[in-house]
Amino acid sequence: MTTYSQLAQQIIKHVGKPGNIAHITHCATRLRFTLKDKNKVNQDALYELPEVVKLVDNPSQFQIVIGPKVDQVFAAIKEILGEQTVAPEETVPQGSWANRLLATLSAIFTPYIGVLAGVGVVKGIVVLLQTMNLVDTHSYVFTVFNALSSGVFVMLPLFIAVTAAERFKANKFTALALTAAMIFPLTDASVPGAFHIMGLALNVKIYGGAVIPAVFAVLFLSYVERWLKKIVPELAAFVFVPCLSLIICGFVVFTFIGPIADYVGVGIANGYAWLYNLSPVISGALLAGIGQLFVVFGVHWGIIPLALINIQVNGYDTIMAMFMSAVMGQFGAAFGAIFIARNIKDKQIAISASISAFFGITEPALYGVNLKYRMLFVFGCIGAALGGGITGLLGVKTYSFLPVLNVFELGLFSGPDSKMIYEVFAIIVAFTVPAVLTIIYGKTRKLVASPAS
Repeated sequence: MTTYSQLAQQIIKHVGKPGNIAHITHCATRLRFTLKDKNKVNQDALYELPEVVKLVDNPSQFQIVIGPKVDQVFAAIKEILGEQTVAPEETVPQGSWANRLLATLSAIFTPYIGVLAGVGVVKGIVVLLQTMNLVDTHSYVFTVFNALSSGVFVMLPLFIAVTAAERFKANKFTALALTAAMIFPLTDASVPGAFHIMGLALNVKIYGGAVIPAVFAVLFLSYVERWLKKIVPELAAFVFVPCLSLIICGFVVFTFIGPIADYVGVGIANGYAWLYNLSPVISGALLAGIGQLFVVFGVHWGIIPLALINIQVNGYDTIMAMFMSAVMGQFGAAFGAIFIARNIKDKQIAISASISAFFGITEPALYGVNLKYRMLFVFGCIGAALGGGITGLLGVKTYSFLPVLNVFELGLFSGPDSKMIYEVFAIIVAFTVPAVLTIIYGKTRKLVASPAS
């Protein structure tokens, strides 16, 4: 049996050895490499490793789909590579601006997605307890649950600071200090909400839960740090580089970057709302129907900032409600495959993939079952489109961020205009239709793997 250390050594070898790895991160199921030269990758050898489910080579990253054990494999790789996982900026291929943007979003948001998923489940429990009046909201139990479920999202700029600092090559602790200032309660009864300087009114804003302001603050910090390291004497750099960085960045962030980034966030949220409101039914059906294609191409985490911005600006989000149907559609197709499997091995794969999809991780279902038999993937997309259309038609919203889409987070659909029951109906449709279509297809036609598999 291959140990994680042995598997890590094989993966490193076949992606071109340590010297070819510029950066590595991971999400729920994938290792995500930024490589200096993709021509050095031995894809045939990687596919021979039993733990490798799929390889995804897109312009921004080289991705290896491992499955639920990716965290242990990543830890083993990091232990071998040590500090070699971050290369000098000039050695990393840049690509187009779109590819760099996707790679940056992935690097900033995916490392802590598992934590957000766990917190999302806790948040769902809190909402259900409160909605169903099962616990006194002033009780000790509710107070602790509420802190556990809300603290992460209020302090989100701190999480962004760590990963953004690594991405932009800034000092992590200086980035933490800067974003901590952004969420510090600046205003109280003795401090005005706005300061008047030379006839200009400067509003004081707390950036708890803010996404774009935190990202741009750390990006600006990275440039300031590099500039200061060039001009501050080496003997004084240890103290004065972080000191001057905080002073310069602090005033620039609160005066310019924060307010401008805030307006950008509002613009993005309003732009999405305008497109969505043109036809909620079509928007829901289209986004849910093609939602799993984002997963296939490995760019699905790019949706995360949009959902977070919607929550921050509007207090609710619709896009993750639609994407819940996308997950349930592929779950339904994989579940249907259990009943038409031709042998024990295929049935075991379908069962394992279905369990994973039930918890919101669809890669095993996609690569192990649905894409192997092309029509099953199509059936999943059809069910997803129907479910997404229902969520759009009935105006379903989620009132907290859903990092991983599964039934354990349905409580987050409860809120001021709760339509959780409609979301339940949508995911039942999204699941049932492809499951039934898959069973009918398998019973009436010979089920064989596609040549592309």
